[in-house]
Amino acid sequence: MSFFKSVKKTLTVAIASIVGLSFSSCEDFFDYEGDCDVIHKVRFVYDLNLKWADAFPSEVKSVNLYVFDSKGIFVREYSESGDALSQPGYEITLDLPAGDYTLLAWCGLHNEGVDSESFTVPSPVVGVTHIEEMTCVMNTTPTPTKSRADEPMVYSDRRLQFLYHGLLDVTLEDNHDGKEYIHTVSLTKDTNHIRIILQELSSEQGLNEDDYEIYIEDADGRIAYNNDLIGSQIVHFSPWSQVTDAVGVGRVEAGGIKYVNGLVADLSVGRMMASRQNDMMLTIRNAHTHSDIIARVPLIQYALLSRTYYEMAYGHTMTPQEFLDREDEYVLTFFLYNQTWMGAYIDILSWRIVLGNYDMTSYSFWDKN
Repeated sequence: MSFFKSVKKTLTVAIASIVGLSFSSCEDFFDYEGDCDVIHKVRFVYDLNLKWADAFPSEVKSVNLYVFDSKGIFVREYSESGDALSQPGYEITLDLPAGDYTLLAWCGLHNEGVDSESFTVPSPVVGVTHIEEMTCVMNTTPTPTKSRADEPMVYSDRRLQFLYHGLLDVTLEDNHDGKEYIHTVSLTKDTNHIRIILQELSSEQGLNEDDYEIYIEDADGRIAYNNDLIGSQIVHFSPWSQVTDAVGVGRVEAGGIKYVNGLVADLSVGRMMASRQNDMMLTIRNAHTHSDIIARVPLIQYALLSRTYYEMAYGHTMTPQEFLDREDEYVLTFFLYNQTWMGAYIDILSWRIVLGNYDMTSYSFWDKN
C-alpha cells in the first residue's frame, strides 16, 4: 500500500469515528461528567399592566411556587423572598423527575417588616393536598354587622400588600440533550388601590374627615387556585387613610385663587371581576345622621368607563377583564354642594364622566380634564 493510500485510509477511519461519536448519546460521550442533565427553570413575569412592561423585579416581594402532579396532588414547594427577586433574570430551578406538572404561584404572601400579612394559603402536605384546596384567603376581622343584603360580613381597613397569582401546566422531559429549558409563569395582580376624592364646591361648607363614612362592599375575600373569586361572604372595606385638604380650582372675580375643600380616602380591595360588575358597591354616608350621600355606586362599572381611553392611548384592544387586571389603581372624584352630590358627573382617573339624565349606570360623553 502506498503512503498516500495509507493516509487516506487513516483519515477515513478517523472521520467515521468522529461522525459516530456525534450520533452517540450525550450521556455516553460525557460519561460520569453530568453534562447531559436536562435543566428546567421557572421564570416569573408581571407585565399584565398598562405599561406592558415587566414589573416583577420592582414590585414582587416574595414567591411561593407550589408544584402538583398530573392528578393535582401536591409534590413540592419552592419559596423565595427579599433582594434575590429584584436581581435580573431571577429563576427557580426545578429538581423534579420527568413528568407532567401544574405550577401554582402565589406571590406577595410574605413581606419583610410587615406585622400582619394580608393573605394566607393553606400549608400543603406532600402526597395529600389537592390543588383545589389551595384557596387564598384575605385576612380580615370578623364583625357582627351584616351587609345590606342581610349577609354575614367581615371587615378590612388595612392597606393590602400586593398579591399576585400565576398558573402554568408544564411537561418536564428528560431527553438527555443537556439543554436548559425555561418555563415562564405570567402573573396577575389581585389587589387594587381605590382613591375616593370628595370636593365641596360651596365655599361656605367645610369638609371634616370625621363627618363621612366611606366604604366598599364586595365578596372578594376568597380566591380559588385558578384565580376565580369564590364564596359569598361580604367584605366591608374601610379607608386605611382619610384626610382633608384645600385645593385651588380657579380664579375668583378679584383675580385670586378660589379654594375648595377636599377629602381624600384611600382603600384597598381584592380582585375586580368583569363578570361581577354589580357586586362591588361604593357608599358614602353622613357619619352623624347615617344618611346616604352617595349610595351603592357600582364601582366596577365605573372603573370600566375609562377602558376606551387606554385602548386608544396604547393601541391595544382589551377585554373588560384584561383592563381590570392591568389597571390596579382607580381615582374617583365626586363633587358635592352643601354635602349633596352633584350627580351630573364625576371624575375617574382624571377623565370626566358626564352621566346622562343623572343615571348612575350610563353616561353620555366624556372629555379629558
